[in-house]
Amino acid sequence: MNLARICAALATLGWLAALVIACDGATSPPPTVPPTLIPTPIPVQVAPSLTPVRPTVALPSATVPPARTNAPATATLTATPNTKTQVQAAFTKALASLKTYRIEVPQEGRYIAVVLPDRFWQEGGDTVIKIGGTIWATSMTGWRMGSGTTPYFDRANVNWYKDLFAQSNQVTLLGPGTAEGVPCIGYATTMPMLKSDPPKTPGGTPTISQVQMQVKLWFATGDGYPRRADFGAPLSLTVNFFDFNEPIVINPPQ
Repeated sequence: MNLARICAALATLGWLAALVIACDGATSPPPTVPPTLIPTPIPVQVAPSLTPVRPTVALPSATVPPARTNAPATATLTATPNTKTQVQAAFTKALASLKTYRIEVPQEGRYIAVVLPDRFWQEGGDTVIKIGGTIWATSMTGWRMGSGTTPYFDRANVNWYKDLFAQSNQVTLLGPGTAEGVPCIGYATTMPMLKSDPPKTPGGTPTISQVQMQVKLWFATGDGYPRRADFGAPLSLTVNFFDFNEPIVINPPQ
């Protein structure tokens, strides 16, 4: 009984082997390849660069500068009057209304009355009158008439100072000052004069030399009239002006 089962089992195994061999000879389908799994990429956020990206700036088109011209710039210049012009203007202002006055020379004890343009009268002491080019002086027998120039009358004449400054090559502005307490403005110039030095030996000849003497003239800043004239060496004199436009009359002596 067991032998029969064993034979039956062997027969079955043989049948299965034959089936396998038969099937192996036929064309077998290709093996199925399982699909390849490709993972989907995960988006990664990239950190921004630490260096900021400069925006693109549109540059404006170049502007062509206007053409230059060779014409020089124009300017209005105001001429500054020189000192000589200023002092002449001061004389013009003073003489426009000045008719009479008196002067004093303290160093000489001299007083002179003046009637412009050419009348002078030395008052006190030796009385001398000058009208134009004629001079009258007192003497033991009365009046003595003559002619010529008298320096102390020149120093009393405002017109003489005007001509002196006009003929000078250099006039200096002294600036503000005072004369007898009156605010003034002063001008200076020089004038040539002859200086006589006494002889060094008895009976000798005096030495004559030409020197430049400084003359300063001060005008009142109020009425514009001259108030003082200062003469330097060798004269070293002061002439004070006062009694402006007083009723002074100077006539030829009788």
